[in-house]
Amino acid sequence: MNKLLPLLVFSVLLLVPAGAQNAFAQSLPSGSPIDGDCTSNGTGGGPWSNPNTWDCVGVTNDVPASRKQVVILFGDTVTVDRDLNRTSGDSTTFIGNVFVEGTLVVPSPFTFKADFLQTFSGDDSATVENFGNMIIARFFNSNIFNNNCGSTLTIQQLVTNAGGPLGPQGQNDGPFTNFGTFELGILFGPPNFNNLAPFLNGGTLINVIESGQDKNFEATVPITTIPSICIVGGEFLPIDSTALLLAGLQSSAIWMLPVLAGAAGVGAFYIKTRMNKE
Repeated sequence: MNKLLPLLVFSVLLLVPAGAQNAFAQSLPSGSPIDGDCTSNGTGGGPWSNPNTWDCVGVTNDVPASRKQVVILFGDTVTVDRDLNRTSGDSTTFIGNVFVEGTLVVPSPFTFKADFLQTFSGDDSATVENFGNMIIARFFNSNIFNNNCGSTLTIQQLVTNAGGPLGPQGQNDGPFTNFGTFELGILFGPPNFNNLAPFLNGGTLINVIESGQDKNFEATVPITTIPSICIVGGEFLPIDSTALLLAGLQSSAIWMLPVLAGAAGVGAFYIKTRMNKE
């Protein structure tokens, strides 16, 4: 029966509903980049601080400059290996716009701050794995975001513009799983976070209000509460497809019904096959 689990997981992921577009969502960058903009190497990626991981415009043997545009290409995995953070009051030491087509990994204990973060790929496989501390001003997940055990994701104002504060904005348009801490930081005006796809929460939510006059989380698709699986034998576990399957099976969402029906069909086929063999 263990051989059937990947098929069930695949069925769950196929049935995740697609979300609508959002006003602040951006397309992957096109046109002529400016000096300091960087893309990953296209040969597998590597550590963030390794110049061989990057191809940066106007510079050689360098890593992404502060407040620039960064693209992690499909097939590349870039792993943060130092703090990308404000230090000594310098507001320019965090990353500008980060577009993830491949995979971005933020290990503990590192901090990653960005003006904008978006996951986007043609086959919906772009992934962010957060085990550390991420602080994002504008957040758009259209593929896969895993906020793993012990991690923190904060949607929070980082910069200001000439017209006043630049409020944080966020949207989840792809599978989002939280076993760490998810926080909505400094907020301005109406709801700042739109949820249009499964948001599975087995961790901690801070300043997340789904309903009422003061709501800041527009739950087009409500948050689904799931059991925490973080502590097993005193160790933190990463999120994987099995966890997503188990979480989904506890959801009351109607899109799970075809999955359950498919699971029943697979189970019946398995039993019939075994009986024929015997």
